[in-house]
Amino acid sequence: MAKCLRALGVKGILITAAERGHITEVKCGMPKCYCPEELGGSSHFDPATEYSDWNPTHEHFPRPKRDGGQRTIDNSVLAHRLCNRIDYSKSIGRSYVRDLERIRKAGEAAAES
Repeated sequence: MAKCLRALGVKGILITAAERGHITEVKCGMPKCYCPEELGGSSHFDPATEYSDWNPTHEHFPRPKRDGGQRTIDNSVLAHRLCNRIDYSKSIGRSYVRDLERIRKAGEAAAES
């Protein structure tokens, strides 16, 4: 698992979590994954070498950083950059309408190709 994450450009605590068996699959671990099925859904990640909504990121879960969650193996999940952002936006009451529109467009573009 760690080898797959490294190939995506993942570093740090997520690699350690995979090596110790906490992360067992390359899959968005957010409560709701927004990656369109046309792209591959929760198991699709773009390499971290270039910015993308679907880059792999670390998320403090189940206890968010804003609630005192620490960057520890048992409080880490792999997440898409955009899924992580939307989850945070929801928690602070920030609009994420533009993000949902980007998701819709990404799904349409993938379906056309």
